[in-house]
Amino acid sequence: MKQKTTDLEVRLPAIPIPEAAEAAMQEIAGGMKLEKCHKCGCMQEALNGADRVFSRSEDSDLRALKPIIQTYKVRMEPIAYDCIGCKKCWGADATIQLANRFEDEVANSCSSGWSPNSTDASVVSIEKTSESLWTLQPGDYVIGNPNATVAVCTLSSRNLAAAVAKQAGDSVAIAGRCDTENIGVEKVVQNLIANSSIRWLILCGIEAQGHRTGDAFLRLEEHGVDAKMRVLESASWRPVLKNLTLMDVARFREQVEVINLIGVTDVDTIVQSVHDYAARPVSPLASFDNASALPLVEHIKAQTAKRLNLDPAGFFIVLPQPGTGLIVCEHYKNNGQLAHVIEGREAAPIISTAIERGFMTLLDHAAYLGRELVKAELALTSGILYEQDAPLKNLSSDDVPPDLTQNDRAQCSCGESLAKSR
Repeated sequence: MKQKTTDLEVRLPAIPIPEAAEAAMQEIAGGMKLEKCHKCGCMQEALNGADRVFSRSEDSDLRALKPIIQTYKVRMEPIAYDCIGCKKCWGADATIQLANRFEDEVANSCSSGWSPNSTDASVVSIEKTSESLWTLQPGDYVIGNPNATVAVCTLSSRNLAAAVAKQAGDSVAIAGRCDTENIGVEKVVQNLIANSSIRWLILCGIEAQGHRTGDAFLRLEEHGVDAKMRVLESASWRPVLKNLTLMDVARFREQVEVINLIGVTDVDTIVQSVHDYAARPVSPLASFDNASALPLVEHIKAQTAKRLNLDPAGFFIVLPQPGTGLIVCEHYKNNGQLAHVIEGREAAPIISTAIERGFMTLLDHAAYLGRELVKAELALTSGILYEQDAPLKNLSSDDVPPDLTQNDRAQCSCGESLAKSR
């Protein structure tokens, strides 16, 4: 295998980069030079995809790249935006390069198109303004007049949907944003075909570079999909609609006309277009019900753990330090001997380090520690007190049982206080 040596600007020795990963790694390295990419969901998605690809690879040279990805992930900051429409999107381009060479692995890790900090990949905006009269997919969006004939998708523009919905009034049925060309498009299509009154979808706002969601909508209406549910002739990196049926697509193409205002962010211009199309007469269209076409997805009611299992790998004590702004996470063996101390200012790098180092062997323990670390981070940023295994609130000494030691609380691997289990 042809290899190229580069240091990728990380604090690691120069290592051989396999040709299959070279393009993706160069895109990631380029993005990590920019502070804005450290807060972007596109870069987080690329890092998650690369981590999955390299971890699962049977090629030792590819697996050797994982420490570099982990180093980059530690340098990431809390995600502030999913995509801000940069002319050059390093994260999206890296994901495209990964998909071109490792399609199956990247699809499994990134098909949602959203970072862990984001909401569902559906039509998204600021608030809900009224109750819907039709069945909608979960998500945050602005519902207007359910009998209106126009819907608005502002693509990656965040605040545009709420402004358009407010000014358009009863002329708009639903308005929101959509970043991703797979699950995002699916959710939009499902919400629109569930309301036979909607006949126009106005695409506006800034299109996410790399994802090309607007292009996926346009090509979906123009050409449809192939047998594998890939949107035909789309320039999007992965416009595969696995959660729609051919009947859904046919109904969307019959019912909805897509209006291309991509790039337009002026509210008055968009609202004028909404009014223009809302004034057009439409012929009645029968309602559409394709609920049985796809297998039913099991909806599970969340329940508390039925029993407590101590992790053979030990337990943790979480100690936020307001004076330094650090979260000190102490890892103990189950005999009470201190084994490791992890320090950081944010929950995500600490839990990632603990998982990467094998300090946990149970999923519920990982979930518990992640929850406690997030609480500790919130406590530091908000200035309130933190007490492990207690609700995040202002605590007094009366809230802590006198016979419950800090070690006792820490050993509860599923997050339920041992005081409650005694």
